[in-house]
Amino acid sequence: MMISRMMMSKYVVSILLLFALIPSVSAHRYFFGLTEITANENTGAVEIIHQYTLHDLQQALKKRLGRDFRLDQSDAEQQIRKWVNEEFKLTSPNGKQVTPNWVGFEADYQKIWIYQEIPKHDNLCEWEVLNTLLMDNFSAQVNTINIVDDYGNRSLILTVKNTSDIINCQQDIKE
Repeated sequence: MMISRMMMSKYVVSILLLFALIPSVSAHRYFFGLTEITANENTGAVEIIHQYTLHDLQQALKKRLGRDFRLDQSDAEQQIRKWVNEEFKLTSPNGKQVTPNWVGFEADYQKIWIYQEIPKHDNLCEWEVLNTLLMDNFSAQVNTINIVDDYGNRSLILTVKNTSDIINCQQDIKE
């Protein structure tokens, strides 16, 4: 059976396109994290939820620890907790650094959610947020901090060049 030259060309082009797509499926080209800081009206606590790509976190902890890192390791939670406490910092307006209490984490095959909490607190006005999570590993890392409290919803965008910012609570932004 003879295959025409045109059919063979289409076949070769299809195979080349398939192989060209494989690297883009296995690695992503964007690096972002999302942290939500919420004032819980019922408890008065400040709840903090970090969301990151699981593979990126595993890569960062592998580099930090000098060994493979998996969530099923006996020290996984301890290592994540230590890493987050070193890379995510809150400073009150009077200059006192506040370390949130560890609540825990959960993950699926793509994402990890890390939970922290600060018990009873008046407000987040003028607090400084520093978040360098994953910035040592990925120069294009962007960490977005969403703040939800009595003053409304607002966001801080942190990058390698701007790793911290102040939470603004101007009355004119209150919803």
